[in-house]
Amino acid sequence: MNYPFLLRQSATHLYTSARMYDTGYHLLDACTIEPALKDDELAQAILRSDLIHQDASNMPRIFSVNHTLIFAWIKTPEHFFLLGPTFFAPFPAFTTDLGLPDIQAQAMLDLVPKCNMQILADDCALLFNLDRTADSSFQCLQSQRIIEANLLPQEQTDQTMKTLHQTIFQNVENSFVHNPYNHEKLEVNAIRSGDVETLKTALEIRFPGRYGKLSNDRLRNELYLAVVNVTLASRAAIDGGLHPETAFYLSDVSIQRIDACRDPNEIIRRTKDAQLHFAEAVRDLKSDVRKDMLPKENAHIVRCKDYIFAHLHGKVSVRQIADAIGLEANYLSALFKRYEKITLKQYITQEKVKLIKNMLTYSDYTFAEIAAYLGFSSQSHMGMDFKRITGQTLGEYRNRYGKGNF
Repeated sequence: MNYPFLLRQSATHLYTSARMYDTGYHLLDACTIEPALKDDELAQAILRSDLIHQDASNMPRIFSVNHTLIFAWIKTPEHFFLLGPTFFAPFPAFTTDLGLPDIQAQAMLDLVPKCNMQILADDCALLFNLDRTADSSFQCLQSQRIIEANLLPQEQTDQTMKTLHQTIFQNVENSFVHNPYNHEKLEVNAIRSGDVETLKTALEIRFPGRYGKLSNDRLRNELYLAVVNVTLASRAAIDGGLHPETAFYLSDVSIQRIDACRDPNEIIRRTKDAQLHFAEAVRDLKSDVRKDMLPKENAHIVRCKDYIFAHLHGKVSVRQIADAIGLEANYLSALFKRYEKITLKQYITQEKVKLIKNMLTYSDYTFAEIAAYLGFSSQSHMGMDFKRITGQTLGEYRNRYGKGNF
């Protein structure tokens, strides 16, 4: 590693001093552009501070001295680097200030060059990352992370807004645009209405712009975008009538599958698959809606269904549900039959059969284990209910649709 070149690069960039020490804090090399800033007494005072000796983190520290001068301290496996002094205007609120009463920091201000947080953080990241190139598992530290770690919350907000305006200006200069918002609305509306064909068409459309940049790492950027898209799809599906718990479970499973990907293109493909699954679920739901249902669902029925969904793994009785939502059992049964056109017991059995289908398809649990898990009195009781609704035995369904473990 050409350390003299690196030190000169930082010193020239910041127009100040750059020093390198070994792990025993002995000075190995230094470069100073402005001779008047070669203050060894100040550097030694910083080396004696608690910041240097008690800070166990590897995060580069940007700090102030007497709320006047600004320095950066970078720790690497084999070296320490000290950059500064420099000065920012307006002066930010750092998480750390070294009070050094014997140092006349104010008197040095006329000699200290002005800089800004981004430039200093960039130099910190350069020294921090390049001194770790021998470690193949090391992930580069971004300058924005250094800024966030060293500024108080309000300063972080100010820095974010500054970066926002800089980004907007650069994007305008480079004729950069994001993908149109109307296209996002098209996808969301297709999921909400269960229009699978329109969604397929929308997912294949390409624009000269691109999606937002959420990370400098492409894999992580695609992962963040996937989480956003799956979340939007789940909310659109809920708006389209899909039960919230079903949407949340589908969202969790989809994101877990995406999180396991190590290829950005595979993340994109699985994200599209998840969006299509939500649209298909809404489409199937709408196709099952009976024409003679009352136009507006009753709030008691909604609470009743929520309770059933959360307790399908055990025995669920009408009285249990009625007690849980504060209604009399006979009244709840009559109300449910009026709105759903089936009895409450029939609805519970139908929902359990849906779970049985999933477990027969995606798990290797025995029939007896599934019956016990879902609160049936026996395997034969579960089998009779299952065949009455599906027209197939448990074994016939598993042989036809079984796909192995979850």
